[in-house]
Amino acid sequence: MTQRTVATDARGSAPEQASQPRFHKPNEDLAAAMECERCAELGISNPPGWADRRKLANSRERKRKDREYLRRRREGPKLKPNRPPSHLNGHQASLLHRVWAYLAERSVGGDPDSRLLALTCALRGAVKGHANLTGQDLRSLRLEDPRAALTALTSSGWLDTTPEEVIDSDAQNVARCGLPDLEGNPWDTSNGIRSRTSGWVSRGLSHKKFRKKPNRLRLTGVYLAAQADTRGEISVPVEEVVSACALTGGADEVAEMVAWLVRLDWIEEPAGDTAEVRTRLTELTGPMSLAPFPPRTPPRDAPATTDPDLPVSERADALLSGREAEVARWVADYRSEHGHGPSWSALSVHFGWPVRQAPDHEVSQEVFARLQEGGWLVGMGVPFGLRPGPAAS
Repeated sequence: MTQRTVATDARGSAPEQASQPRFHKPNEDLAAAMECERCAELGISNPPGWADRRKLANSRERKRKDREYLRRRREGPKLKPNRPPSHLNGHQASLLHRVWAYLAERSVGGDPDSRLLALTCALRGAVKGHANLTGQDLRSLRLEDPRAALTALTSSGWLDTTPEEVIDSDAQNVARCGLPDLEGNPWDTSNGIRSRTSGWVSRGLSHKKFRKKPNRLRLTGVYLAAQADTRGEISVPVEEVVSACALTGGADEVAEMVAWLVRLDWIEEPAGDTAEVRTRLTELTGPMSLAPFPPRTPPRDAPATTDPDLPVSERADALLSGREAEVARWVADYRSEHGHGPSWSALSVHFGWPVRQAPDHEVSQEVFARLQEGGWLVGMGVPFGLRPGPAAS
């Protein structure tokens, strides 16, 4: 007999039961399973978590709770005004560090204003290779001379547009600015990571502590926050700060910016080191620090119950051969008791077949495929729809 598994069928002529799981419309069996009193007595939750919902016997109370839940989702959390941006996760911090290092290495923008504009464009165009800008964007960035900042980026060819096109644009006529260096998604990132990183920078720059402050201070403050570790601690060489923020005053200007940020309660008083900025975020800016990745969810593993050295077909023969009628009768009795068919997991557990979490679960899939092909069971593609097939009658 040719060994047939779901994996090989999926690459070739796949039978109906071997296709990937699909969502199905509600049906009578699913509705019966959701309200099955016998399942509740046995501690079976269909699907997992439904048991808690079923405790709300009063339909009016359930509807009220549903309306309250939807209202909270619609209104969203109540954020404090001028709250600093939340943590950067590892992927977002990595993208921001690489983009900022690229701008510093290429010297894109020779002053804080043009560097800030370059950072904005690079984060917006990191995936698609172009950034959309409007005149309102320039005003939001509080550039001292928007035309000069644009000219600094367009004259080198880094930004493919003209200053007039961006300055005269609005929401109805957006200026699409090409970024030849960033075509082809050079940082191999997703649009979600790009968008959240860009938003983190924008919220940091617009914080109330930076109201009416020059861009050299705002850029330095956000750069230092981006370098914070999970404890909020910062350790950055002074020369890197100068290069990243395009500060023309060198180390003296960095010292000035750091002292200013301390007065604003953005960072704590740094350690006395002229070659390195060693400080930490304050209670105000602590939420901006790097967020550690959450611990991985332990896999729901189960031990193998069949011999992995034998072909799947032989293991399926040992589990099913001669028991087809018994399986069909058990499914019929289950339907009579519950009013709906059993799940695949319930059937596997009863007959001792490998469960879905087991490394040899493909044996159970082979067994179910044979039961369907032999006409012993039908309703494979319907949730809780298993029932005896024509062969059983």
